[in-house]
Amino acid sequence: MTKPPYELLVVEDGDSERESLVRALKLEGFKVSSARNPADAMRHIGSAIDLVISDLRMGNETGIDLLRRWREQHPFTPFIILTAYGAVDSAVTAMKLGANDFLTKPVDPEQLLLLVNNLLAARETLPVPASPGTGFDKIIGRSQAMSQICEQTARAARTDSTVLVLGESGTGKELIAEAIHKNSPRAGGPFVVVNIAAIPDTLVESELFGHVKGAFTHAVASRMGRFELAQGGTLFIDEIGDFPLHLQPKLLRVLEGRTITPVGGNLEISVDVRVVAATSRPLVKMKNEGQFREDLYYRLNVISIALPPLRQRRTDIPLLVRHFLGQFAALNRTRPLNVEPSLMHELENLPWPGNVRQLRNTLERMSVMARQESLTLEDLPADVREQEEESTATLDAPLESIKRAAMVRALEQFDGNRTKAAEFLGISVRTLQRKLRDWGWN
Repeated sequence: MTKPPYELLVVEDGDSERESLVRALKLEGFKVSSARNPADAMRHIGSAIDLVISDLRMGNETGIDLLRRWREQHPFTPFIILTAYGAVDSAVTAMKLGANDFLTKPVDPEQLLLLVNNLLAARETLPVPASPGTGFDKIIGRSQAMSQICEQTARAARTDSTVLVLGESGTGKELIAEAIHKNSPRAGGPFVVVNIAAIPDTLVESELFGHVKGAFTHAVASRMGRFELAQGGTLFIDEIGDFPLHLQPKLLRVLEGRTITPVGGNLEISVDVRVVAATSRPLVKMKNEGQFREDLYYRLNVISIALPPLRQRRTDIPLLVRHFLGQFAALNRTRPLNVEPSLMHELENLPWPGNVRQLRNTLERMSVMARQESLTLEDLPADVREQEEESTATLDAPLESIKRAAMVRALEQFDGNRTKAAEFLGISVRTLQRKLRDWGWN
């Protein structure tokens, strides 16, 4: 995989150790500057340094001193601390102050390169404050479309209004909801997630609003619902388009009155919860056809954020590929796999009906089955390549036809197993079953 021209700064007072680190990093293709101490390192503060590697103890100054000073001007530059085995406690203190990670001496070059590559891959995010813990650090992409999405998300986070996130399955709607929560005044409260598509219709009311003991068979004890669990924070209701029609008036009353009544109960309970809802279904069409309440639609759609499918942000695919391969490498304690240019070109031009989730699943399969350090076209699963053939052969066909072809292929691949097919496509089993019903298939 071709690396961007990253520039690293190595700060180490030991000449031989410093030269060894610089040599190892340069062999990996990085541009490397070096310094003997924090004062010397600060001369590079105006340079475009992408990552800092600093020794912990350097005479009268420490790597923690450098970390504090560097963070004042560059709060999001990845920072690695190097420390002797007996000073691990100090390295942990450095991490609390903002260091991303630490390594003990003598430094293993492979371990260092793995950590550097993973931190740089994680840094490939939008040009917004994407420090760890903000939620934006999980949103990968630099396309104009995703830049606008992050700007909308940041503005929405500052309010307490209800937000409706729209987008195909696998586009990252939960990540947007999480970023809204973590950048809102409610960030100190809980972030509670409920997926309506994964809950039987008969249990949706109890799951959201709770129930009292004896409310129904097997209700042997009272149970709090998701609204109560999210008290003071944010409740993310995923797949709101699957919300049972007969329960929608009750949800509307909760959103307007800020009170809930548990199933089987008589007392109203006040709730202070911000709701973010999401769906992959066409809510406007459903509203017009009477499948979704109009008043609830407008109550949810105070702020609307529409996520683009992956095929509309293809320039982000190389960033996503590097990010996911870095994740898999960190999980398996290996070096990130490279990607041959011909394969990257192929990945950028595939239809990806399952969007980012499908891309991630495909890369994970390829990583597990890889026979060498570089992924090639031969590593691309046949069923994924056939999707491209389907889409190019039906370029003028409506999107629904392409989706249908992808679902057929997935069902054939997994011998009709709908659970596995849905997981591969990056959609819920319920969504797959609904599509099959819509097309008249049992």
